[in-house]
Parts: sequence; C-alpha cells; structure tokens
Amino acid sequence: MSPHLSGVLTALPTPFTSDGEVDVAALGRVVDRSIDGGVDGLVACGSTGEFAALDEDERRLVVETVVRRAAGRVPVVAQTGAVSTDQAIRLSRHAQEAGAAVVMLVTPYYEPLSEPETEQYLRAVAGSVDIPVMLYNLPAVTGVDLSPELVAKLAREVGNIRYIKDTNADMSRLRQLIHHHGDVITTFGGWDTLILAALTEGAAGVVAGSANLVPAELVSMHRALRAGELDGARAEWSRLHPLMDTLMTVPFISAVKAVLNAEGLPVGSPRSPLLDLAPDATRRISAQAAAARGETAPVRAGNAPAAPAEVLRSGDSRPLVVAAELPPSRHFIAGGYADSTSARELDVIDPCSEQVLCRTPDGTAEDVDRAVAEAVAARGSWARRVPKDRSDVLHAIADRVAEHEDSLARLESANTGKPLAVARDDIAGTVDTFRFMAGAVRATGSMPAGEYLDDHLSLIVREPVGVVGVVTPWNYPLMMAAWKIAPILAAGNTCVLKPSEITPVTTLKFAELVADLLPPGVLNIVTGRGDVVGARLSSHPDVDLVALTGSVPSGRAVARAAADGLKRVHLELGGKAPVVVFEDADLAAAAETLRTASFWNSGQECGAACRVLVHESVATEFVEHLVREAATLATGEAAAEGAEIGPLVSRAHFDRVRGHLERALRDGARAALGGGPLEGPGYFIAPTVLVDVPEGAEIAREEVFGPVVTVETFRDEQEAIRRANDVPYGLAASVWTENARRSHDVPARIHAGTVWVNSHLALANEVPWGGFKGSGYGRDLSILALEDYSRTKHVMHNHTR
Repeated sequence: MSPHLSGVLTALPTPFTSDGEVDVAALGRVVDRSIDGGVDGLVACGSTGEFAALDEDERRLVVETVVRRAAGRVPVVAQTGAVSTDQAIRLSRHAQEAGAAVVMLVTPYYEPLSEPETEQYLRAVAGSVDIPVMLYNLPAVTGVDLSPELVAKLAREVGNIRYIKDTNADMSRLRQLIHHHGDVITTFGGWDTLILAALTEGAAGVVAGSANLVPAELVSMHRALRAGELDGARAEWSRLHPLMDTLMTVPFISAVKAVLNAEGLPVGSPRSPLLDLAPDATRRISAQAAAARGETAPVRAGNAPAAPAEVLRSGDSRPLVVAAELPPSRHFIAGGYADSTSARELDVIDPCSEQVLCRTPDGTAEDVDRAVAEAVAARGSWARRVPKDRSDVLHAIADRVAEHEDSLARLESANTGKPLAVARDDIAGTVDTFRFMAGAVRATGSMPAGEYLDDHLSLIVREPVGVVGVVTPWNYPLMMAAWKIAPILAAGNTCVLKPSEITPVTTLKFAELVADLLPPGVLNIVTGRGDVVGARLSSHPDVDLVALTGSVPSGRAVARAAADGLKRVHLELGGKAPVVVFEDADLAAAAETLRTASFWNSGQECGAACRVLVHESVATEFVEHLVREAATLATGEAAAEGAEIGPLVSRAHFDRVRGHLERALRDGARAALGGGPLEGPGYFIAPTVLVDVPEGAEIAREEVFGPVVTVETFRDEQEAIRRANDVPYGLAASVWTENARRSHDVPARIHAGTVWVNSHLALANEVPWGGFKGSGYGRDLSILALEDYSRTKHVMHNHTR
C-alpha cells in the first residue's frame, strides 16, 4: 500500500556531466543530501529537474536512479507528464514498475489545452496506473490553470487522483483547495516564497526545489508547525525567506545548480538554452543559503567589530504599563470591542524583556467581513457630513490623543521597545497629523465650475472612495495608523484597519479612546496575521481601496489580491536611502545629522540614512566623524534613563538583521563600529558602521531595517548618481554639497520620492511622503494624501433645459 504523502518533498535537479549526459553518481549524492536533511519525499523529473529538456530514456534513467538510491527510505514521486498522452502513459507505467510511490502529472506544455482536453488527458494517464497520482498545476509554464472545481471533480471520479501540487502563487486558490475540497484532494504548496503561508493555511506539505539547499531547515519549520509551535516556525522562516525571495528573482534551475556546485556537490550546468548563473548572484545566494542554515564564517583578523557598549537597563521594578491599561484581547468593531470568531490568540512580546506583554485575537476572514459590513453601513452618513463637521471630529481626536499622550507613549514603548522619548515624539506627530488633516479638509474640495461646451455647465467634484482597508507596520504603530486614518476619515471614507500583529496595542487603545467621537462603523480594527486578515481585506469585494505601509513582498501580495477586484491600492513600501556625500560637503555636519537620521528608532525606519556613498578623497575623514558620532549613542531599554535607541521589535527581525551582519562581515565588509548583538535579554543590536563594503553587496542593496550604516566610495558625480539609483527602492535620499549647481542637478537625477539637500529625515505634514520603483506608489501626508483617498466626478448640466 502506498504511503500517504505529507511534509517536505524535495524537487530534485537533474545533474549532467561535462558531456551533457545524466550524471547518475551525482544524482545519487543529491538524493542522499535531501534524505540526510530529513525530507519526507523526493520528486524526480519535475520542473526543477528540467524534465522538458530530457528525452524519454533519460527520464526513465532518472526515475530508476532516484528510486534505487532512496532504497525505501522516503517515497519517490515521479513526474511523468509529457507533450502527448501516449508518452505520459508510457512514462507513468514505467515509474510504477520502477518502484515510484506516486506519479505526478503536469499538463502538456506545447499548446494550452481546453478544459475538456485537459480532463481527457488526466483521466487517461491516471487510469493507466494503479499507484496514486499527484496533479501538478503549473500555469506559468503550461498555459493551463487547473481550476479547483476540475481538480475536485477528477479526484471524486478517478480513484487514484489523490494529491495536487499547486504552483499558482495564489493563496486564495490554495485556501479553496484546502478548505472546500480537502475531503477529496490533498494539497501541496509549490511556490517557494509561500511555503510558510501554505503550511499555516493547512497544506499537507510542500514540494520545493529550495529543499535541495536547506532541507533540514524546511523540515524543522514544518515540524514546528505540526507541533503547534507557530513562533518557532516563524523564526525559522525569518532565516529562510531572504533566500526564497532571491530565488524567485533569478533563473530557479540555474540558481539551485549553481549553489550546489559552489558547495562542493557538482551537478553540472543546466541544459541549453539555460545559462549558468552569474558569479555574483551565485555568491549572494550561496551566502543566503549558508545563513539560513546558521553557518557563519569566523571574523578575519583585523576585521573584529568594535566592542559593543552595554545596554542601559531601567533598574526599576515597576513596569511601564499595568494590565489595566492594556486593551482586551478583542477586535474593535462598530464603536466597541468585539469578540473574534476564533478562540486563537497571538502573543504580543515586549522586545526589551522577551516576555509576553498581552495577547490579541488571531483574526479570521469572518471577523474582517463583519468589520467591513459595519464600515459599509456607516459610509453613507459619514460621507454626507460637510467638511467642517469632519474637521471638528479630527480636531477632537487630536485633542483626545494629546490628553492621553503619556499613557499612549508608555504603551508604545512597552510594545515596541523604543525609548520613551522616541515614543513621545511619535505621539506628538500623531496629534499633528490629525490637526493638519482637520485643517486641510476645509481647504480642499470641488474644482471651480465652467462652461466648456455651449449651454453646458461643468462641475468637477471630489468624493470619498468608500471603504478603505488599511494594513499598518510595526515600526511606528500609532503614527503610521494616523498617517492613514486621518486623511481617510477627512476625505469622508470609513476604515477597516489591520495593525501589525507584533505591535497592535496602541492602535486598539486609540480606537477605544476616540470611540465616542466617531459614529459606529467609521473606524474598525481587526487584529491578526497578514496572510489571513490582510489577505481578506485586500480581496474583499466591498473594500474600495487598500492602503498598506509595509515590506515589498507584502505590497506585492496586496496588489495581487486587489487586482482581481480592480480596486485601487496605496503602497508605501521599503527603502534603502542613499546619502551622497561630495568632497565639498560639511563632513562634520553630515555625520552629526546621520547620528539621528541613520539610527532613529533603531534604524527601523524606511527613510533611514542607511547607505552612505562618499567621495573617495574624503572617505577616511568622514568615517572618523561618523564613528565618533555614532559611538556616543546610548542603547537601552524603553524606560532606561538616557536611552536613545532601543531593541529591534521581535526575535524574527533580530535574527534577520544579525544574519545580514554576519554575512556582510564574512563577505569582506569591516565593522568600524559595532557589528553584532549586545549581551543580555532583549533584541538589541549595537549601532553599526560598516566600511570596505563591495559594490553590489547584499548589505548595501537590501533593506536591513536595523541600526546599520554601510559606507561605500565613489570617484565622480556620474558614478555617485548611478550608484545611488542602483537599488530596487526609490523612497528617499540625501545629497551633501556646498556647490549650488550640484545641489539642484543631482537631486533632479536621483530616483526617489524625497531628496534632502544637506539634511536627512526632516518630515512635515505639509509635504508628501512616498516613493518610486519598489518603494510603492501613493502619497502619505500633505493635501496629496487627501487626493489619494478620494475620487473625482464630472457633472455636466445642460442649462437650457
């Protein structure tokens, strides 16, 4: 009897010799690597195995070799789909005879089939064997997307169709298969960046080419989930997801083979026309794979980080907040706290002590549906209010927040770990945002009327969008909520907001404090995870616009989900702000500014001055200034006297930043200051300045979001501009020069939404904030935010009738 498949299945590559033949010995070693890593099964001749480039005899050889080498230790799945039904039948029968436990069927890929043709093919091939069949949905390659309905029909009517590997990168599709058709089909995830999401949603397992590189780590994550240890699984995933994200940006087969070759397991090149991966990409992905496995190289002599300072501890046994000040473990819907439809809760952790601060509901799609229904019910009456009425409410909200500034600041500090002085600045910024929008809404409105056709009077009016779904980040929980809530409400919309599950406390408390100022349903808060609550908000048919501040992967997920409903999206995503320091700059002033602009909020700031490009003639002097300034920063607990920067927000983020530093130091960067964690409890990383950073290094291109500044050099203005723009982000930048021409010309050529000259991270509610490229679109702050949350309508009157 065939085993029931579950867990992590490795999609094996097919090794080739230098002569282009299948390398049987190397294939055996690849099999052993995965089995030794603890995987639950192997897939031979899948897409990672280049099945489309193999002839029929080679495919038979690969299956026989994998089955023989596995020797019953794990089940083997043989992918036998082919361009013709007859060939697929031959390969399937051979796989059964060779000892494969399951055959996997991809649809023919030379021409997209109709649904009847697809069904006929799958029925015929599945009916030719007695062992279980796994359907393989690979629409990006085959052009055929197996609908959940067709999959369920086939599973009911063809007795041995038991599994599906879905590689559609669509979580809603995966949920439908798992929750609507789980009685007849067992679902495996097949998209490497969604492995955790698929398993959390209830997939039986995953089929992953990345398991060739990190088998034990994927198995560990899966086992943690099965044991109910969600935090442990997420921590494991935080180490894995940089690798997964990168693998999705390069030729996947080439990348897997390149890393295996680099790690001393020769598998040859991919078969032509595929090319070998570029050396720099191979080094980057190899480093990410090693980091995911927890492998670190020793720091070279002469490259030791400066000794980190101690963490300032509060020395006070009294907590920042007491239990009575914390919100209950409930959502906030229709003007009051509301129970979740699920009993599941999420721990909220104090990052200074690593202890549980409180718990909040692990919200469900049904919770979102209820909140959206209340927002829909409230939108008409709120939208009809005149601007003065809405302005009065926003002023009252600002007054209420100012009245409770102390308690909100303490809650923010306890939840995020940021020092009280920083949290108080956030609350003051929140008050100012509501006051600005309260005034702005009375100064904006319809455009003047005019006659543009004979006897017709035109009026261009500005209307609310309707219901806005909002997802806010963990770095400035309340202030980022205010950046969204204030213009949304000012423009006449209603709102359903999902705060970060890591830092939901002040957003819930804010809703409680202002509940009597707003009609029920105008502002609703639903807590929970992004892949559930955020996904439902993004796809809900009654949500008219989705606004997110968060990571680039989160932005992509929101945009994809919103696309089906053609709803508008507003995305403020990541950044990697270049700081271009020319030879004529005031170096001391630049370093003094970066003391704050680089390390404010522990560097957990999307506009942080994290990537310095300094002219080579003044680089040594500038680094001395910067290190001198940064070395005076006091790192400490939220309540510690004199603390300026606190811990990182979570264990997962701490591990991610530490991994970035370890890889950077291993790959040749040198820590002129800091370079690693600080001792004791809490997620503290020392303020760090890295020099000797190679061009294109991961640490200089990817958003680290920690107290880390990299320093690179340039030779001339053209190189500086090219390097400043050579990242996927475009949120913010600064230029430091005393040259008048350069102070205008260089900012004009930098692709960023905000460019400061001889300053950095100076913000005001009167000016817009938002980015280009991978940093998203839409604008927060200023009157432009009001425009983002409204729509225009042209009304034309025939005044002769």
